[in-house]
Amino acid sequence: MLRFKQILLPVLGLVAGLFAGIMPVDAAAQNLSQVLYRFEDRPLVLGKYGAVADFQGRLFVAAASCKRGSTSAYGATDGIVGAKTRNAIMDLQPCLDPSVKAAIGGANPGAITVGLWRLLMPAEQPFPDAITRANHLTFALEGTDYDAIQFNFCQSRNPRSGKRYLEGDPWCYTNDPNAYLTWGPRGATAGAGAEIQQIVFAAEWANPGLLNAVFGPHTDAIHRLALGNNQSAFDILCAIWIDPKRRADFTERFARYGALPEVQRAYRRVYDAANADGGKIARFFKIYAALKPVIGRDPTEIDLAYFIDMATHGMAPPGNVSDLSAKMVKFASRTRKVPSPGELRRQLAAWLPSQHKYNDRIARDAIFLIDDPEITLSDTHRRIWQQRSGLKASDFGLSDHRYVSDYPVAAPTGFEKIERFYTVLPEDKRACPANVRKSRRP
Repeated sequence: MLRFKQILLPVLGLVAGLFAGIMPVDAAAQNLSQVLYRFEDRPLVLGKYGAVADFQGRLFVAAASCKRGSTSAYGATDGIVGAKTRNAIMDLQPCLDPSVKAAIGGANPGAITVGLWRLLMPAEQPFPDAITRANHLTFALEGTDYDAIQFNFCQSRNPRSGKRYLEGDPWCYTNDPNAYLTWGPRGATAGAGAEIQQIVFAAEWANPGLLNAVFGPHTDAIHRLALGNNQSAFDILCAIWIDPKRRADFTERFARYGALPEVQRAYRRVYDAANADGGKIARFFKIYAALKPVIGRDPTEIDLAYFIDMATHGMAPPGNVSDLSAKMVKFASRTRKVPSPGELRRQLAAWLPSQHKYNDRIARDAIFLIDDPEITLSDTHRRIWQQRSGLKASDFGLSDHRYVSDYPVAAPTGFEKIERFYTVLPEDKRACPANVRKSRRP
Protein backbone atom coordinates (compact mmCIF):
# COMPACT_ATOMS: atom_id res chain seq x y z
CA MET A 1 0.00 0.00 0.00
CA LEU A 2 2.95 2.32 0.60
CA ARG A 3 3.95 2.16 -3.06
CA PHE A 4 0.39 2.95 -4.10
CA LYS A 5 0.35 6.01 -1.86
CA GLN A 6 3.65 7.12 -3.33
CA ILE A 7 2.10 6.91 -6.78
CA LEU A 8 -1.11 8.63 -5.78
CA LEU A 9 0.03 11.52 -3.60
CA PRO A 10 1.52 13.72 -6.37
CA VAL A 11 -1.72 13.60 -8.31
CA LEU A 12 -3.86 14.23 -5.27
CA GLY A 13 -1.82 17.39 -4.86
CA LEU A 14 -2.32 18.22 -8.52
CA VAL A 15 -6.08 17.80 -8.31
CA ALA A 16 -6.24 19.70 -5.05
CA GLY A 17 -4.43 22.50 -6.83
CA LEU A 18 -6.99 22.39 -9.58
CA PHE A 19 -9.84 23.06 -7.19
CA ALA A 20 -7.81 25.64 -5.29
CA GLY A 21 -7.10 27.52 -8.51
CA ILE A 22 -3.34 27.10 -8.23
CA MET A 23 -2.79 24.35 -10.77
CA PRO A 24 0.27 24.81 -13.01
CA VAL A 25 -0.57 26.57 -16.26
CA ASP A 26 0.42 23.67 -18.52
CA ALA A 27 -1.67 21.19 -16.52
CA ALA A 28 -4.61 23.56 -16.18
CA ALA A 29 -4.67 23.94 -19.97
CA GLN A 30 -5.19 20.20 -20.30
CA ASN A 31 -8.54 18.51 -20.05
CA LEU A 32 -7.79 15.84 -17.47
CA SER A 33 -10.91 13.90 -18.44
CA GLN A 34 -9.91 13.72 -22.11
CA VAL A 35 -9.92 10.12 -23.27
CA LEU A 36 -6.66 8.73 -24.62
CA TYR A 37 -7.69 5.10 -25.12
CA ARG A 38 -11.00 3.39 -24.51
CA PHE A 39 -11.83 -0.30 -24.78
CA GLU A 40 -15.40 -1.00 -25.79
CA ASP A 41 -15.95 -4.06 -27.94
CA ARG A 42 -12.53 -4.66 -29.47
CA PRO A 43 -9.14 -4.62 -27.70
CA LEU A 44 -6.67 -1.97 -28.82
CA VAL A 45 -3.36 -3.63 -29.66
CA LEU A 46 -0.80 -0.88 -29.05
CA GLY A 47 2.39 -2.91 -28.75
CA LYS A 48 4.35 -4.21 -25.80
CA TYR A 49 7.09 -1.61 -26.22
CA GLY A 50 6.74 2.00 -25.23
CA ALA A 51 4.94 4.20 -22.75
CA VAL A 52 1.51 2.55 -22.91
CA ALA A 53 2.92 -0.79 -21.74
CA ASP A 54 4.74 1.07 -18.96
CA PHE A 55 1.47 2.76 -17.98
CA GLN A 56 -0.26 -0.61 -17.96
CA GLY A 57 2.34 -2.02 -15.57
CA ARG A 58 1.95 0.91 -13.18
CA LEU A 59 -1.81 0.65 -13.40
CA PHE A 60 -1.75 -3.04 -12.47
CA VAL A 61 0.43 -2.32 -9.43
CA ALA A 62 -1.85 0.50 -8.27
CA ALA A 63 -5.05 -1.50 -8.83
CA ALA A 64 -3.67 -4.56 -7.06
CA SER A 65 -2.57 -2.38 -4.13
CA CYS A 66 -6.03 -0.86 -3.95
CA LYS A 67 -7.65 -4.30 -3.85
CA ARG A 68 -4.93 -5.66 -1.57
CA GLY A 69 -4.42 -8.35 -4.16
CA SER A 70 -1.85 -9.44 -6.71
CA THR A 71 -0.99 -8.06 -10.13
CA SER A 72 -1.31 -11.62 -11.43
CA ALA A 73 -5.06 -11.01 -11.54
CA TYR A 74 -4.43 -8.80 -14.58
CA GLY A 75 -1.84 -10.93 -16.32
CA ALA A 76 1.33 -9.72 -17.97
CA THR A 77 1.70 -6.23 -19.36
CA ASP A 78 1.28 -6.57 -23.11
CA GLY A 79 0.29 -3.15 -24.41
CA ILE A 80 -3.21 -4.36 -25.22
CA VAL A 81 -5.92 -2.05 -23.90
CA GLY A 82 -8.69 -4.55 -23.35
CA ALA A 83 -10.77 -6.13 -20.63
CA LYS A 84 -7.97 -6.59 -18.10
CA THR A 85 -6.88 -2.96 -18.44
CA ARG A 86 -10.45 -1.77 -18.02
CA ASN A 87 -10.89 -4.04 -15.00
CA ALA A 88 -7.74 -2.63 -13.41
CA ILE A 89 -8.99 0.93 -13.92
CA MET A 90 -12.30 0.04 -12.31
CA ASP A 91 -10.53 -1.72 -9.42
CA LEU A 92 -8.56 1.46 -8.79
CA GLN A 93 -11.66 3.64 -8.42
CA PRO A 94 -12.49 2.88 -4.74
CA CYS A 95 -9.11 4.28 -3.70
CA LEU A 96 -9.70 7.62 -5.40
CA ASP A 97 -11.35 10.58 -3.77
CA PRO A 98 -14.64 11.49 -5.54
CA SER A 99 -13.22 14.84 -6.61
CA VAL A 100 -10.20 13.08 -8.11
CA LYS A 101 -12.40 10.62 -9.97
CA ALA A 102 -14.50 13.44 -11.36
CA ALA A 103 -11.46 15.42 -12.46
CA ILE A 104 -9.73 12.55 -14.26
CA GLY A 105 -12.72 11.24 -16.17
CA GLY A 106 -15.43 9.79 -13.99
CA ALA A 107 -17.79 10.11 -16.94
CA ASN A 108 -15.64 7.62 -18.86
CA PRO A 109 -15.20 4.71 -16.45
CA GLY A 110 -12.65 2.21 -17.64
CA ALA A 111 -10.98 4.62 -20.09
CA ILE A 112 -7.38 5.79 -19.98
CA THR A 113 -7.65 9.55 -19.63
CA VAL A 114 -5.13 12.37 -19.47
CA GLY A 115 -5.73 12.65 -15.73
CA LEU A 116 -5.27 8.93 -15.11
CA TRP A 117 -2.07 9.02 -17.14
CA ARG A 118 -0.75 11.93 -15.10
CA LEU A 119 -1.77 10.16 -11.91
CA LEU A 120 0.27 7.05 -12.60
CA MET A 121 3.14 8.12 -14.84
CA PRO A 122 6.27 10.13 -13.99
CA ALA A 123 5.96 13.86 -14.59
CA GLU A 124 8.59 13.72 -17.32
CA GLN A 125 6.56 11.17 -19.32
CA PRO A 126 3.95 13.12 -21.34
CA PHE A 127 0.71 11.49 -22.31
CA PRO A 128 0.54 10.21 -25.92
CA ASP A 129 -0.28 13.08 -28.24
CA ALA A 130 -2.59 12.91 -31.25
CA ILE A 131 0.21 11.92 -33.63
CA THR A 132 1.26 9.04 -31.37
CA ARG A 133 -2.31 7.83 -30.95
CA ALA A 134 -3.00 8.12 -34.67
CA ASN A 135 0.02 5.92 -35.31
CA HIS A 136 -1.24 3.53 -32.62
CA LEU A 137 -4.47 3.16 -34.58
CA THR A 138 -2.55 1.98 -37.63
CA PHE A 139 -0.46 -0.27 -35.37
CA ALA A 140 -3.66 -1.84 -34.03
CA LEU A 141 -4.87 -2.55 -37.56
CA GLU A 142 -1.59 -4.05 -38.70
CA GLY A 143 -1.28 -6.06 -35.47
CA THR A 144 2.46 -6.78 -35.72
CA ASP A 145 4.98 -5.66 -33.11
CA TYR A 146 8.59 -4.60 -33.56
CA ASP A 147 9.91 -8.03 -32.62
CA ALA A 148 7.92 -9.95 -35.24
CA ILE A 149 9.09 -10.93 -38.72
CA GLN A 150 7.52 -13.17 -41.33
CA PHE A 151 9.18 -14.81 -44.31
CA ASN A 152 6.87 -14.60 -47.30
CA PHE A 153 8.41 -17.30 -49.45
CA CYS A 154 5.79 -19.89 -50.40
CA GLN A 155 3.54 -18.65 -47.61
CA SER A 156 0.27 -19.67 -49.30
CA ARG A 157 -1.24 -23.13 -49.54
CA ASN A 158 -1.60 -25.07 -52.75
CA PRO A 159 -5.33 -24.74 -53.53
CA ARG A 160 -5.45 -28.43 -54.46
CA SER A 161 -3.39 -30.13 -51.76
CA GLY A 162 -4.02 -27.63 -48.98
CA LYS A 163 -0.32 -27.75 -48.08
CA ARG A 164 2.47 -25.20 -48.18
CA TYR A 165 5.89 -25.81 -49.70
CA LEU A 166 7.54 -26.29 -46.30
CA GLU A 167 4.80 -28.78 -45.42
CA GLY A 168 5.78 -31.05 -48.30
CA ASP A 169 3.97 -29.63 -51.30
CA PRO A 170 6.28 -29.59 -54.35
CA TRP A 171 5.00 -26.23 -55.60
CA CYS A 172 5.55 -22.78 -54.16
CA TYR A 173 2.49 -20.55 -53.80
CA THR A 174 2.60 -17.01 -52.48
CA ASN A 175 0.16 -14.11 -52.58
CA ASP A 176 2.98 -11.60 -52.07
CA PRO A 177 5.88 -12.50 -54.38
CA ASN A 178 7.58 -9.11 -54.06
CA ALA A 179 7.87 -8.99 -50.26
CA TYR A 180 10.41 -11.60 -49.21
CA LEU A 181 10.39 -10.62 -45.54
CA THR A 182 7.88 -8.52 -43.58
CA TRP A 183 8.65 -6.82 -40.29
CA GLY A 184 6.92 -4.74 -37.68
CA PRO A 185 3.95 -2.44 -37.24
CA ARG A 186 4.07 -0.74 -40.65
CA GLY A 187 4.70 -3.90 -42.63
CA ALA A 188 8.27 -3.05 -43.65
CA THR A 189 9.50 -5.39 -46.38
CA ALA A 190 12.83 -6.47 -47.79
CA GLY A 191 11.37 -6.68 -51.29
CA ALA A 192 10.82 -3.95 -53.82
CA GLY A 193 10.23 -1.30 -51.13
CA ALA A 194 13.45 -2.19 -49.27
CA GLU A 195 12.15 -0.59 -46.06
CA ILE A 196 13.90 -3.21 -43.93
CA GLN A 197 17.22 -2.41 -45.58
CA GLN A 198 16.65 1.30 -44.95
CA ILE A 199 15.85 0.72 -41.27
CA VAL A 200 18.92 -1.48 -40.81
CA PHE A 201 21.04 1.17 -42.51
CA ALA A 202 19.64 3.97 -40.32
CA ALA A 203 20.00 1.99 -37.09
CA GLU A 204 23.57 0.92 -37.85
CA TRP A 205 24.57 4.42 -38.94
CA ALA A 206 23.38 5.79 -35.60
CA ASN A 207 24.66 2.82 -33.57
CA PRO A 208 27.78 1.30 -35.19
CA GLY A 209 28.33 -2.33 -34.25
CA LEU A 210 24.72 -2.98 -33.27
CA LEU A 211 24.20 -5.54 -36.03
CA ASN A 212 27.19 -7.62 -35.02
CA ALA A 213 26.19 -7.49 -31.35
CA VAL A 214 22.76 -8.93 -32.12
CA PHE A 215 23.03 -10.98 -35.29
CA GLY A 216 26.41 -12.63 -34.71
CA PRO A 217 26.95 -15.19 -37.49
CA HIS A 218 24.24 -13.56 -39.63
CA THR A 219 25.93 -10.14 -39.62
CA ASP A 220 27.61 -10.60 -42.98
CA ALA A 221 24.33 -11.67 -44.58
CA ILE A 222 22.57 -8.62 -43.12
CA HIS A 223 25.31 -6.32 -44.42
CA ARG A 224 24.99 -7.84 -47.88
CA LEU A 225 21.21 -7.58 -47.67
CA ALA A 226 21.41 -3.87 -46.82
CA LEU A 227 23.81 -3.12 -49.67
CA GLY A 228 22.34 -5.51 -52.21
CA ASN A 229 19.81 -4.99 -54.97
CA ASN A 230 16.38 -6.60 -55.11
CA GLN A 231 17.64 -9.90 -56.54
CA SER A 232 20.22 -10.04 -53.76
CA ALA A 233 17.49 -9.67 -51.16
CA PHE A 234 15.61 -12.61 -52.67
CA ASP A 235 18.63 -14.92 -52.80
CA ILE A 236 20.06 -14.03 -49.38
CA LEU A 237 16.76 -14.34 -47.54
CA CYS A 238 15.71 -17.48 -49.41
CA ALA A 239 18.96 -19.17 -48.33
CA ILE A 240 18.18 -18.32 -44.70
CA TRP A 241 14.52 -19.32 -44.94
CA ILE A 242 15.09 -22.72 -46.54
CA ASP A 243 17.43 -23.86 -43.73
CA PRO A 244 15.28 -24.60 -40.62
CA LYS A 245 18.05 -24.06 -38.06
CA ARG A 246 19.33 -20.93 -39.73
CA ARG A 247 15.79 -19.59 -40.11
CA ALA A 248 14.95 -20.18 -36.45
CA ASP A 249 18.15 -18.53 -35.20
CA PHE A 250 17.73 -15.59 -37.57
CA THR A 251 14.12 -15.09 -36.44
CA GLU A 252 15.08 -15.18 -32.76
CA ARG A 253 17.91 -12.70 -33.26
CA PHE A 254 15.68 -10.41 -35.31
CA ALA A 255 13.17 -10.40 -32.44
CA ARG A 256 15.93 -9.20 -30.10
CA TYR A 257 16.98 -6.61 -32.65
CA GLY A 258 13.45 -5.27 -33.09
CA ALA A 259 12.97 -5.01 -29.33
CA LEU A 260 15.77 -2.44 -29.03
CA PRO A 261 14.62 1.19 -28.59
CA GLU A 262 17.30 2.46 -30.96
CA VAL A 263 16.05 0.14 -33.70
CA GLN A 264 12.46 1.23 -33.11
CA ARG A 265 13.55 4.86 -33.43
CA ALA A 266 15.20 4.05 -36.75
CA TYR A 267 12.06 2.23 -37.88
CA ARG A 268 9.88 5.27 -37.16
CA ARG A 269 12.44 7.64 -38.67
CA VAL A 270 12.41 5.75 -41.97
CA TYR A 271 8.62 5.85 -42.20
CA ASP A 272 8.44 9.52 -41.23
CA ALA A 273 10.97 10.49 -43.90
CA ALA A 274 10.11 12.80 -46.78
CA ASN A 275 10.79 10.02 -49.29
CA ALA A 276 8.53 7.56 -47.45
CA ASP A 277 5.19 7.80 -45.64
CA GLY A 278 6.14 11.15 -44.10
CA GLY A 279 6.19 12.69 -47.56
CA LYS A 280 2.87 11.06 -48.43
CA ILE A 281 1.26 12.43 -45.28
CA ALA A 282 2.64 15.89 -46.11
CA ARG A 283 0.74 15.78 -49.41
CA PHE A 284 -2.53 15.35 -47.53
CA PHE A 285 -1.67 18.41 -45.46
CA LYS A 286 -1.08 20.36 -48.68
CA ILE A 287 -4.58 19.47 -49.85
CA TYR A 288 -6.06 20.65 -46.57
CA ALA A 289 -4.01 23.85 -46.74
CA ALA A 290 -5.80 24.54 -50.03
CA LEU A 291 -9.11 23.68 -48.35
CA LYS A 292 -8.54 25.85 -45.28
CA PRO A 293 -9.96 29.10 -46.76
CA VAL A 294 -13.18 27.18 -47.46
CA ILE A 295 -13.52 24.98 -44.37
CA GLY A 296 -11.81 27.36 -41.94
CA ARG A 297 -9.67 24.81 -40.14
CA ASP A 298 -6.63 22.58 -40.17
CA PRO A 299 -6.96 18.79 -40.43
CA THR A 300 -8.61 17.19 -37.41
CA GLU A 301 -7.04 14.47 -35.29
CA ILE A 302 -9.15 11.89 -37.12
CA ASP A 303 -8.08 13.38 -40.45
CA LEU A 304 -4.47 12.86 -39.39
CA ALA A 305 -5.10 9.23 -38.46
CA TYR A 306 -6.77 8.74 -41.83
CA PHE A 307 -3.79 10.24 -43.66
CA ILE A 308 -1.41 7.89 -41.85
CA ASP A 309 -3.54 4.85 -42.60
CA MET A 310 -3.93 5.80 -46.26
CA ALA A 311 -0.16 6.30 -46.58
CA THR A 312 0.44 2.91 -44.95
CA HIS A 313 -1.96 1.31 -47.41
CA GLY A 314 -0.23 2.92 -50.40
CA MET A 315 -3.07 5.33 -51.17
CA ALA A 316 -1.31 8.68 -51.02
CA PRO A 317 -2.13 11.62 -53.29
CA PRO A 318 0.11 12.08 -56.34
CA GLY A 319 3.30 14.09 -56.04
CA ASN A 320 1.59 17.10 -57.57
CA VAL A 321 -1.58 17.62 -55.55
CA SER A 322 -2.84 20.71 -57.39
CA ASP A 323 -5.54 18.92 -59.41
CA LEU A 324 -6.81 16.91 -56.45
CA SER A 325 -6.74 20.01 -54.26
CA ALA A 326 -8.82 21.91 -56.82
CA LYS A 327 -11.36 19.07 -56.94
CA MET A 328 -11.62 18.99 -53.15
CA VAL A 329 -12.04 22.77 -52.96
CA LYS A 330 -14.80 22.59 -55.57
CA PHE A 331 -16.50 19.79 -53.62
CA ALA A 332 -16.30 21.73 -50.35
CA SER A 333 -17.63 24.90 -52.00
CA ARG A 334 -20.58 23.40 -53.85
CA THR A 335 -23.11 24.47 -51.19
CA ARG A 336 -23.21 27.01 -48.40
CA LYS A 337 -22.96 24.25 -45.85
CA VAL A 338 -19.36 23.23 -45.27
CA PRO A 339 -18.96 19.44 -45.49
CA SER A 340 -18.27 17.69 -42.22
CA PRO A 341 -14.82 16.19 -41.62
CA GLY A 342 -16.18 12.72 -42.36
CA GLU A 343 -17.82 13.86 -45.58
CA LEU A 344 -14.51 15.31 -46.76
CA ARG A 345 -12.68 12.09 -45.89
CA ARG A 346 -15.26 10.00 -47.73
CA GLN A 347 -14.95 12.15 -50.84
CA LEU A 348 -11.17 12.05 -50.69
CA ALA A 349 -11.32 8.26 -50.50
CA ALA A 350 -13.48 8.19 -53.61
CA TRP A 351 -10.77 10.04 -55.54
CA LEU A 352 -7.97 7.85 -54.19
CA PRO A 353 -9.14 4.38 -55.20
CA SER A 354 -7.66 1.47 -53.30
CA GLN A 355 -5.21 -1.01 -54.73
CA HIS A 356 -6.30 -3.43 -52.03
CA LYS A 357 -9.33 -5.67 -51.80
CA TYR A 358 -12.52 -3.62 -51.75
CA ASN A 359 -13.83 -4.98 -48.45
CA ASP A 360 -10.48 -4.47 -46.73
CA ARG A 361 -10.35 -0.80 -47.63
CA ILE A 362 -13.96 0.12 -46.92
CA ALA A 363 -13.69 -1.62 -43.55
CA ARG A 364 -10.73 0.61 -42.71
CA ASP A 365 -12.47 3.70 -44.10
CA ALA A 366 -15.38 3.08 -41.72
CA ILE A 367 -13.05 3.49 -38.73
CA PHE A 368 -12.61 7.12 -39.73
CA LEU A 369 -16.26 7.73 -40.63
CA ILE A 370 -18.23 6.06 -37.86
CA ASP A 371 -17.73 8.89 -35.32
CA ASP A 372 -19.12 11.57 -37.66
CA PRO A 373 -22.86 12.15 -37.02
CA GLU A 374 -23.22 13.43 -40.59
CA ILE A 375 -22.20 10.06 -42.00
CA THR A 376 -24.61 7.14 -42.30
CA LEU A 377 -23.01 3.85 -43.22
CA SER A 378 -25.00 1.31 -45.15
CA ASP A 379 -25.85 -1.94 -43.39
CA THR A 380 -23.36 -3.75 -45.64
CA HIS A 381 -20.59 -1.25 -44.92
CA ARG A 382 -21.24 -1.45 -41.20
CA ARG A 383 -21.27 -5.26 -41.26
CA ILE A 384 -17.94 -5.42 -43.11
CA TRP A 385 -16.46 -2.95 -40.62
CA GLN A 386 -17.67 -5.03 -37.68
CA GLN A 387 -16.25 -8.20 -39.19
CA ARG A 388 -12.84 -6.70 -39.98
CA SER A 389 -12.10 -4.56 -36.92
CA GLY A 390 -15.07 -2.83 -35.27
CA LEU A 391 -12.66 -0.11 -34.12
CA LYS A 392 -13.39 3.62 -34.08
CA ALA A 393 -10.97 6.52 -34.22
CA SER A 394 -12.51 7.78 -30.98
CA ASP A 395 -11.36 4.57 -29.27
CA PHE A 396 -7.89 6.10 -29.57
CA GLY A 397 -9.01 9.42 -28.13
CA LEU A 398 -9.04 11.06 -31.56
CA SER A 399 -11.55 13.79 -32.28
CA ASP A 400 -12.89 15.89 -35.14
CA HIS A 401 -13.03 18.83 -32.72
CA ARG A 402 -9.28 19.13 -32.18
CA TYR A 403 -6.84 20.04 -34.91
CA VAL A 404 -3.31 19.25 -36.06
CA SER A 405 -1.46 21.91 -38.02
CA ASP A 406 1.34 19.76 -39.45
CA TYR A 407 3.20 16.46 -39.31
CA PRO A 408 6.90 16.20 -38.39
CA VAL A 409 8.42 14.90 -41.62
CA ALA A 410 11.98 13.62 -41.21
CA ALA A 411 14.82 14.07 -43.67
CA PRO A 412 15.72 11.05 -45.82
CA THR A 413 18.21 8.67 -44.22
CA GLY A 414 20.69 8.81 -47.10
CA PHE A 415 20.06 5.19 -48.03
CA GLU A 416 18.45 6.31 -51.26
CA LYS A 417 21.83 7.62 -52.46
CA ILE A 418 23.50 4.21 -52.21
CA GLU A 419 23.99 2.39 -55.50
CA ARG A 420 23.05 -1.14 -54.56
CA PHE A 421 24.52 -4.13 -56.37
CA TYR A 422 24.43 -7.94 -56.45
CA THR A 423 25.93 -9.15 -53.17
CA VAL A 424 25.01 -12.85 -53.14
CA LEU A 425 27.51 -15.59 -52.31
CA PRO A 426 27.51 -18.67 -54.59
CA GLU A 427 26.36 -20.92 -51.75
CA ASP A 428 23.36 -18.69 -51.07
CA LYS A 429 22.32 -18.78 -54.71
CA ARG A 430 22.62 -22.57 -54.80
CA ALA A 431 20.61 -22.96 -51.60
CA CYS A 432 17.37 -21.50 -52.98
CA PRO A 433 15.33 -24.23 -54.77
CA ALA A 434 14.24 -23.71 -58.36
CA ASN A 435 10.54 -24.12 -57.52
CA VAL A 436 10.78 -21.32 -54.96
CA ARG A 437 12.16 -19.07 -57.66
CA LYS A 438 9.15 -19.95 -59.83
CA SER A 439 6.45 -19.17 -57.32
CA ARG A 440 2.78 -19.25 -58.26
CA ARG A 441 -0.17 -17.24 -57.08
CA PRO A 442 -2.83 -19.26 -55.24
